[in-house]
Amino acid sequence: MSDKVFIIIVFYNPSAEDIAAASHLAERWQGAIIDNSPQPCFDDDRCGGMIYRFNNENLGIAAAQNIGIEEALKTDGVEMIVFLDQDSRVPVEYPALIVEEFNIVCRDIPNLAMLGPTVINADTQEVYRSAFHSDDNVAPHFICRREVISSGSCISRKAMEQVGMNDARLFIDYVDFEWCWRAKAKGFVCGITPQVTMQHRVGRNEIKIFNHHVIVSSPMRYRFTYRNYLWLLRRSYVPRQWKIATGVKFVLRFLYLPFVADNGFAIWKNMCRGIREGLKQKKNE
Repeated sequence: MSDKVFIIIVFYNPSAEDIAAASHLAERWQGAIIDNSPQPCFDDDRCGGMIYRFNNENLGIAAAQNIGIEEALKTDGVEMIVFLDQDSRVPVEYPALIVEEFNIVCRDIPNLAMLGPTVINADTQEVYRSAFHSDDNVAPHFICRREVISSGSCISRKAMEQVGMNDARLFIDYVDFEWCWRAKAKGFVCGITPQVTMQHRVGRNEIKIFNHHVIVSSPMRYRFTYRNYLWLLRRSYVPRQWKIATGVKFVLRFLYLPFVADNGFAIWKNMCRGIREGLKQKKNE
C-alpha cells in the first residue's frame, strides 16, 4: 500500500519533536515535507522516503499543500493523499488505517472525496462537534460532514484531479472547508469515520464564557479568519447556514473577545485589518 499513498506535511517553525515525528513517518512512507519556515530544517532535499521542499518564506498552508499535491500527482502509482499537520502525533500505521477506512466507505459511497478521522481535543479528550449542525450517519463507518479539517484526512487522486487544488489566496483559514464545499458543488461527498481517531489542538488556548468554551488563536489568525469570511460570502457554493452562523459568531467575537482574551488589543487590530481587506473586491471572487 505504501507506494499508493502519499503523505503531505507542512512545516512552519517546527519543534524538534515535530521534526522527529515527521522523520519517523518518512522511514515508512513516501510523501513531501513542505517547509514555510524562515530557516531550513534539513540539509538535504529528502527526508527518508519524503521529498523536502524549503520555500524560504511563509507561503501559507494552502500554497504549501498545493506544492505537495503537485508532487503527489506526478508520482506514479499514487492513488491517495494523506494530509498531516506538523504537530500531528499519529502511529506510523495511521496512513494505512485512514486509507483502509476510505476504501470501506467507498463501497457504499463511490463519490467520496475526503475522509477525516474523528478529531479529539488533545486537552479535554472530548470529540470536537459542530455547534450549528448535527451529524448525519449515511453508511457504516461514515459520518457525513459538510466540511472536514485537513489534518489527518485523506483524499483520492480522482477527487483532487476533478475538484482542483486549494485556493492559495486564503493562505491558512477555511482552506479545507472551501475545498469541501467546492467538492460538494461538483457532486462529491466528504465526511469522517468513527473508526479512526486523532488528537488535535485547535487554537492556542480556550477560555470559558458561561457554559461555552471559546477557542482563542494567535492574534494574526484573526486577520485571515475575518478577511476570508468576507471573501467567501461572495461565493454561491458556500453554504448559507455557514455564512449566517459564522457571521453571527464573528460579530459577537468582535464585541467581546478583545476584552476577555490575552493580547486583546492585538486581536482587535487584526480583526479590523481583516475586515478592511475582506471588503476589498478580489479578482475572480
